[in-house]
Amino acid sequence: MARDRDVLPVFLVAAIPVAAVRLGVGFLRFQARRKRGVQSFRATLVQSGMPRNQAARLAQNYHDAGSLRKVLRAAGSR
Repeated sequence: MARDRDVLPVFLVAAIPVAAVRLGVGFLRFQARRKRGVQSFRATLVQSGMPRNQAARLAQNYHDAGSLRKVLRAAGSR
């Protein structure tokens, strides 16, 4: 029984870095997709005839809507 108790902390110590790396990689993938999406959105707006400055402002708002920091900040304030 004592052996089972010793295995749990070792498992946690081994699993936490793996989870942190996976979370970090997932976050970086999310950021890359978000950036490509915003660039595509801005390019589509300009191609459709919207003035560049207006397209840039709208694309910036689109970018901010997907900000994980802002989403977490809003969730924390509730």
